[in-house]
Amino acid sequence: MKKAFLYYSTSLFALYVLSITVLYLNRPAQFGWSFLLFLAFGLASEAIGFWINTNVKSQVRITGGMLINVLAAVVLENASAMLIATASVIFAGLFLVKSKRLTSYLFNVSQIGLSTFVALVTYETLKTESLITNMWLVLLAGSVYMLLNAIQSTFAVYFTGNVGILTSLKLATKSPLLSASLMLPLVAVSYLLYELVGISAIPLVFAILTAIQVGNMFRNEYEQSKLDKLKLMAKSLEMRDSYTSGHSERAAELAYRIAKALGLSEKLCERIKMACTLHDVGKIGIPDYILGKPEKLSDSEFEVIKTHPTKSEQLLKSVKGLREEAKWVRHHHERWDGLGYPDGLSGEQIPLPSRIIAIADIYEALTSDRPYRKAYSKEEAIEMIEQMSGTVLDPRVVDAFLKVIGMNHSGNGKAKERD
Repeated sequence: MKKAFLYYSTSLFALYVLSITVLYLNRPAQFGWSFLLFLAFGLASEAIGFWINTNVKSQVRITGGMLINVLAAVVLENASAMLIATASVIFAGLFLVKSKRLTSYLFNVSQIGLSTFVALVTYETLKTESLITNMWLVLLAGSVYMLLNAIQSTFAVYFTGNVGILTSLKLATKSPLLSASLMLPLVAVSYLLYELVGISAIPLVFAILTAIQVGNMFRNEYEQSKLDKLKLMAKSLEMRDSYTSGHSERAAELAYRIAKALGLSEKLCERIKMACTLHDVGKIGIPDYILGKPEKLSDSEFEVIKTHPTKSEQLLKSVKGLREEAKWVRHHHERWDGLGYPDGLSGEQIPLPSRIIAIADIYEALTSDRPYRKAYSKEEAIEMIEQMSGTVLDPRVVDAFLKVIGMNHSGNGKAKERD
């Protein structure tokens, strides 16, 4: 796939060179004060960008580059706009992202340059004498910029990520597209300000952009701090009990492998892994004497234990990026036959990630020492898992589990295990 991305990046770069050449021949760059101001604020908009986590093994960098690039395209209407966009990308690559891959530079320069070119041509072709109409055209140009950017990013992920085109679209566009969409109204307002007060509007626009970026950065850091606290709570919970030390991490790794065996996308597999890591965090509020009781729990004590999925859900819902994972955690003690808790869901009513977490949790519990019993052997645990297929556990997920473990399905029946 590396060769495919190289060919893709090279092709885009050839289009970029052709576009900037055609634009320069028809509308040569002009290097006046407007160019210098846009260039300065273009570089500065990259400098105030920030990284956001996607709750998987990746980050997305959010900048205000779209605003500056589209505004430069509709205001300057010449090759200067593409040069400004190009300079901003190169600056970010050299000093902020610090990528050493030539293909990444080729792709990023081409992606932003071509998006700026198409936005400029769209506006230039359709502009009128009406300020209000032109403001709507600026929104259109911004939308075209955003759409072309998303298409190019989608194919970049497709050629590098070993995932399908629809998954590539989701991975490439979710956070950046949302951020860009929120920028569109500001692009239109910025254009209106420029038309009303001239070049002096640009510093004001940048001040507004900076305030938005700083607010977003602090909000992102706040959300990340809540996620870090949840992870710390899960770790402290396991430190309270030597029997469950490392349980969540081992279960999470197994859940990830099962999800992969089921053919789920890399991003979804990572999200399931994250949810499984935090699936028992609600036990932080369960008394130690119940968690560590060496004999059978009383009915009232078991009712207390049964509250932990909903408590875990409440904690995960406090993190904006974990709302879906919170649902999966809530249902990881549901049973295929509908006799589980907290909601008595059955079969396909139970979210697939919950069914995956359930089997990983049970297997890890079976093969670990507990206060009330010694660990089962791998073979014994697998046999019990097979007996749960079709009653406690989803048969399809059991089959995937057995593939991961390296065993063949050999039985069916009923079994029950406290975990």
